[in-house]
Amino acid sequence: MDLKKQLQQSQKLAISTLTGMGGIGKTELARQFGWQQWRKKAYPGGICWLNVAESDGGFIGTSILDFARVHLKLTLPDEGELDVKIRYCWQNWLAGNVLIIFDDVRDYQQIRDYLPPQEDKRFQVLITTRKEYLSATIETFRVEVLKEKDALDLLRSYLKDNRIDTQIEAAKLLCQDLGYLPLALELVARLLVRRQDWKISKIRQKLAEKGLDEPILAKNPKFHGEMTAERGLKAAFNLSWEELHSEPEAQILALYLSLFALAPFPKGMILDLFPDEDGDTVEEWLTDSLVHLSLVQDNRDGWYEIHPLLRRYFRDKLEASPHAEPAKRRYCGIMAKKSAEMPQDTTVEIVEEFKPFLLHLQASVGEYPQYIADEDLAWSYTGLARYYQGQGLYAIAEPYYQDCLTATRTRLGENHLDVATSLNNLALLYYSQGRYTEAEPLYLEAIKIATQVLGKNHPDSQTIMENYKTMLSQLRQAELR
Repeated sequence: MDLKKQLQQSQKLAISTLTGMGGIGKTELARQFGWQQWRKKAYPGGICWLNVAESDGGFIGTSILDFARVHLKLTLPDEGELDVKIRYCWQNWLAGNVLIIFDDVRDYQQIRDYLPPQEDKRFQVLITTRKEYLSATIETFRVEVLKEKDALDLLRSYLKDNRIDTQIEAAKLLCQDLGYLPLALELVARLLVRRQDWKISKIRQKLAEKGLDEPILAKNPKFHGEMTAERGLKAAFNLSWEELHSEPEAQILALYLSLFALAPFPKGMILDLFPDEDGDTVEEWLTDSLVHLSLVQDNRDGWYEIHPLLRRYFRDKLEASPHAEPAKRRYCGIMAKKSAEMPQDTTVEIVEEFKPFLLHLQASVGEYPQYIADEDLAWSYTGLARYYQGQGLYAIAEPYYQDCLTATRTRLGENHLDVATSLNNLALLYYSQGRYTEAEPLYLEAIKIATQVLGKNHPDSQTIMENYKTMLSQLRQAELR
């Protein structure tokens, strides 16, 4: 294992961290690593486990002393301060390599004064933490979510009655719903063990209805003593959220980011969410707070993403906050601007460039249409329609053009140029498919509206009307052929 190699190759005190979001399985991985090394007798000097989560510095120190008394049979000096006694422990520890595990470290300062001496390479330190420490002296191992196969295997390890394989498609969707997060999968699996008559589809329905408030995702007291994890999923997320209590701007940013679809999103769009703030300041909230606490993942290519369950957690908080409406309006404005970049005549290159933004644009018109500004309404739909139309995917493009026509009519009224444009766009789609009888009335209606709105004296009136009439003429010629 790379972790073992890293811990052993240092010429001084070796420190490595297992980092990742709450519920990812850092503690369990550290525990399994410790047991594996104990069975191999890789640490003749012993393996010392220290639970830091609810501890203050003094408690950590006394825990080290207690371990030395009980497991090393050390007789500690009666006199001296705590740091003196701890130093005595390190100096008189058993011979051979030693592994010290600090579990659930919230802040490096908690343990800094209780680390073994830097110059003694016998000692190797493993830290589990949600934070990512960027240091030349600390090697970081990021714990990632499971692959689909491993997630299914985890469910199978609890349900040995073939229920997973007989409902394999539902099981795959369940793993996807839970973002392949080990804690969530374990909680669901343990409940299914007790609910032998439950279908996996029932679990999915309950999770869809209540999200993180679903009792399934809370740690059941009946599981006490069976699980490594000490808390349920929402409680685990709450711990990270509470660490941001002194950084309200970073919390607000997290709420805004929950509006993005379940796909990577670019830094530029993140910065655009706060146009009145300096970009470096927003990046500080993002990187030094949210990424540092493993609440947002940095993909290292200028793109970021959020775990599905964390996104649901942030979204619930957004909906209960006064930030929901302004956040959605800002998000929709950004998406409309991006949608407007899609030209009428697309190329393979343009389609590929546009593809990573697709789900986010769809979220704008699908989830928050009432927050799209009047002036952005037509473009919010048109860019998506053109994306599919340009690829010849007319059946997918058509609903976007139809929704655009409905939205502009409903919001802007019949006599609005955007309604005429929407009619024209839908007619063009029908024309390109040879659906001439459906296209003609749309062109005629577009001409009527444009005439009423623009009038004869408008500077653009003649050009627009000529374009409409040209298309109508081409349409009628096509009908005759």
